Amino acid sequence: MLFATTLVLLIIFLITVYYYYKFSCTVVKNCNRLPGLKPEWIIGNLRNAGIISGLALHEVYDVFKQKYGDAFSFWLGPYHTIVLSRIEYCQHVLMDRQTYDMATLITKTFGILFPNGLISLRGEAWKRHARFVLPMFKRAKILPYLDTISTCIDRFIDEQFVKQDGKIHTDLVIQCQNVLLNIIALIGFDYDLESSSLTDGFSLRKALNDFVYYGNQFVLKTGIPFWLGKLILLVHWKYQRALRTIKHYVINIITEEEERQQTEFISSNRPQNIIASLVSSVKNDSSSTKPFLTAEEVFDEVSLIILAGFETTSTVLSWFIFYMSKYPEVQQKIKDELKENNLLCDTPLTQNVLDSLIYVECVTKEVLRFAPISSAIAREATCDDKIDNIPIKKGDIVVLATYNLHQDPRYWKIDPTKFIPERFLNEDKNPPQYAYMPFGGGHRACAGQDLAFFESKIAITRLMQRVTFEDPGAEANNSGGYIQRITCFPKNLAVRVRVDSDNASNSFQ
Repeated sequence: MLFATTLVLLIIFLITVYYYYKFSCTVVKNCNRLPGLKPEWIIGNLRNAGIISGLALHEVYDVFKQKYGDAFSFWLGPYHTIVLSRIEYCQHVLMDRQTYDMATLITKTFGILFPNGLISLRGEAWKRHARFVLPMFKRAKILPYLDTISTCIDRFIDEQFVKQDGKIHTDLVIQCQNVLLNIIALIGFDYDLESSSLTDGFSLRKALNDFVYYGNQFVLKTGIPFWLGKLILLVHWKYQRALRTIKHYVINIITEEEERQQTEFISSNRPQNIIASLVSSVKNDSSSTKPFLTAEEVFDEVSLIILAGFETTSTVLSWFIFYMSKYPEVQQKIKDELKENNLLCDTPLTQNVLDSLIYVECVTKEVLRFAPISSAIAREATCDDKIDNIPIKKGDIVVLATYNLHQDPRYWKIDPTKFIPERFLNEDKNPPQYAYMPFGGGHRACAGQDLAFFESKIAITRLMQRVTFEDPGAEANNSGGYIQRITCFPKNLAVRVRVDSDNASNSFQ
C-alpha cells in the first residue's frame, strides 16, 4: 500500500514538473511577440483577466482590445492564443484555408464530447463528414419545415403565455431551450418530445443541460489540460449519467429510423430529414467504395446536432425577448409591419409572407450582431506565416474576435454600441466583409446557419403576432448580464408577457 501511494505521488510530481517546464518554455517563446497580460501557471489569463470570477469571454476580449489594440496575446489556461480584431486580419486567416484550419484547441475540446462530430474533425475526416452533413442544412432542405416550426412556437405560446397572461417569467432561457430542442427533434428526427411522456422530455432536457454544464466546467472553460479534463469527466457521475441518458435517446432515434427504412417505402415527395440522411449514409455493403459514415460516427453527428439546436438558437431567442423588453419601440415597429402584411394572431405564416418581412429580418440580424452569442472564431496555423507584421508560427492558435468586430465603429456607419435594427435597412445594409460574422466564416463556418436564421425569424414573427414583452421594472431582475457556456446567454432575464387582446381565444389545437 505504501509503495503504491508513493508511486502515485511520484507520477503526479513528474507530470507536474513536466507541465510546469513545458508551460514555462511556451511562455518564453510567445510572450515577446505581442502585448498581453503575463500568464499564470496552468490557468493562464483566466484568473487575472476575470473569467474565473464570472466575466464572459467577449467582455475580456473587448477590454484587452481597448488596452492592447487589434492584436494581443491571451492565454486560455495553458494554451496561448493570438487574438485579432481587424477585418484585414480576418480576411487573411479565413481566405487561406490551406494555412489555417480549425484549431486543435476546438477539435480536442469538442472531441472529448463528440469525437466523431463534424466540429471535432479536420482534414480528410472533416471532408468526408461534410459531404453528408452540410447539404442537410441548406435552405432548400429546411423550407418544408416552416409549418412545423410555427406549430412548435404556437404550442410554446399557448402553454407558457396564454395560460398565464400578464405573468412575469423568470425561466425564459430554459423555456427557449425547451422549445428549440423540440423543434430540432421534430424537423431533424421526427421525434416529438411534447407528445411523448413528460418524463421523456424532462429527462432529455436535463441531460443536455447537465452535459453542457459539466463539459463547460471541466473542459470548455477551465483551460485545464485535455487529458485531465477527460479523466475528470470519465469519473464524474453526473456527467456520465447525462451522457447515458443522451445515448439512450439518440440510439432509440437511430434504431427507429433504421427499422423504418427497412420496412417502409420512402416516398420521393417526403422531405428527407437529417436522421434519414445520416442513417442512409451508413455503410452496409462491405464491397462498396463510396464515401460512408460508420454507426459510431452517425451517433456523434446526431448527438452534436441535437446539442447545437438546443444551445445556439435558443440563446438567440432568449436575447430577442430580452431586447424587446428593453426596446418597446422596436417591438412596436415589428407589430406594425405584421399588420401591414395582414398577419393577425391567427393568420398562418407562409414562405412568401415571411420573405416579405424586411424589418423582422433586420431585427433578427441585429440580435445576432448585438448579442454576444459567440464571441470568437478559432483557427490554427498549419505552417509559418505573417499577418501584417505579426509572425505566426506553425501550431499557433489564432482567434478572431467577432464580437469586437460587431461593435467596432470603424466598420459601422451607425453607432454599433446601440441596438438599432434600422441600420440594416440603409447605412449598414451591406457592412464590410468580415465585420459581421454571427455564424463564423470561411470553409468552417457554422453548418446550421441557414436553419438557425430560419428558425429565429419564424419564432420572432409568431411571437410578435401573439404576445408583447414588457420590462417589469423594480418587480423583478431583468438586468441582462452574461452566463458563458458554449454560447453566452442572459444571466438575469425576467420579462412580463402579455397576450395581445385578439389572442386570448386563440389556442393551439
